[in-house]
Amino acid sequence: MIQLLYGNRQQFRWRHSDINIIGKAAWHLPVLASTYRLNHGSPVHFYIEPKPKLELPKYPWRTRTPSVLRLRGLPGYFNIEIPIDSPALREGWNKIGIQIKNRQGKVEILNAEFHWDSQPLSLPLNLHDLSSYISIHEIGQGVNGNFEIDRENNVIRSLKPVGSDILLLLGSPYGSQEATYDVRFSGKGWGSHFLGLSDFLAEHTEQSPDLGIKPGYSTAGLATIDRKGYSQIWMAWGDCLYDKQVTWVLPSKKKAKLAIKVGVTYSVKHQVVIKDGVNYGRCRIWKKGEPEPNIWSCQQNNAHLDPKLPRITQGSFGLFQYWGLPTEWSNISVRA
Repeated sequence: MIQLLYGNRQQFRWRHSDINIIGKAAWHLPVLASTYRLNHGSPVHFYIEPKPKLELPKYPWRTRTPSVLRLRGLPGYFNIEIPIDSPALREGWNKIGIQIKNRQGKVEILNAEFHWDSQPLSLPLNLHDLSSYISIHEIGQGVNGNFEIDRENNVIRSLKPVGSDILLLLGSPYGSQEATYDVRFSGKGWGSHFLGLSDFLAEHTEQSPDLGIKPGYSTAGLATIDRKGYSQIWMAWGDCLYDKQVTWVLPSKKKAKLAIKVGVTYSVKHQVVIKDGVNYGRCRIWKKGEPEPNIWSCQQNNAHLDPKLPRITQGSFGLFQYWGLPTEWSNISVRA
């Protein structure tokens, strides 16, 4: 009754500070205990989305549980985060045992395995031809959400139901970078606020030590388009941390409105520049086949922040989406 989103045999490269194993406990809740053992080591608690209560606390963006956008908000979903500096983690193949016990005393156990390679992926990263890949984990790490490779159409696609803040990391942590790719939207969908483009993720930040999932989202430059067609760059440290004081979010000011249409392929150039303790993020998007514009659709920097606030020094490039219907990405390149 424990189901892993990407199967019981996965593979990971160093793309950020955690290995993410996403799944669902498809049986009776509430949960009394949920733990995993890595290579028969000590049990480690992980968070499982509970059943909603009648009276729920108010978290940022009206989210209903402490996971705050990390999960779909549905009972039984989980995202096991294994730190890449865990003493139990080994190069090569690792075994993980997942155990869940509910209030009725029923215990469910799932044994799985994954391959770990601690070497970072080098730049430039070119994903123009996807025909030789079988699994999405060969080319990226699903941090949140479900993605697939469509080899026939040579695209990476998010899958329904699309959750909030879904993210597929393709690159390893680096400083200043430029990513170019094509993107096509199949529809904004009910309740969609942002059409996600891409992100340079810094890390997820722990909220409460005993929670078992890190909902704080730190980004060196997140590119999105809102439902009205305005492109935006977001920078954040510890976004969504409701019990922390050191947290900030910087969205770009809305300027030029873009005539974004469903079913049309667009080209994107997304840059993050990290220099002298300042982050600059910028993005431009245009209809594929037309000349690249010489101005940026949006840009933002954090030069005016209080020097006492933390600064982001590197990010891992990934594909990002916030709700809506499936999005398709193709012809991806990332360079220093």
